Amino acid sequence: MTERRPDRLAVALRRMLGAHPRQVEDPRAHAPLEVGSRLDALEREVGEVRTRVNALFFAVISVAIGDLVVRAVHP
Repeated sequence: MTERRPDRLAVALRRMLGAHPRQVEDPRAHAPLEVGSRLDALEREVGEVRTRVNALFFAVISVAIGDLVVRAVHP
């Protein structure tokens, strides 16, 4: 099985925030939120965006290879 590498962005953000979670006021909900929970949500969203970008990249590459094959077979 492949070993999961730590996310460099998440590690850097956690180092910047320090070890102590602080309370942050969310202007939309007017409720205090823990920075750690917001960071976890951000990590999930970044992971989702990364997955979508990878899927788009492979789709574009597949279309380019298909176009190349069609041009090679039907001159």
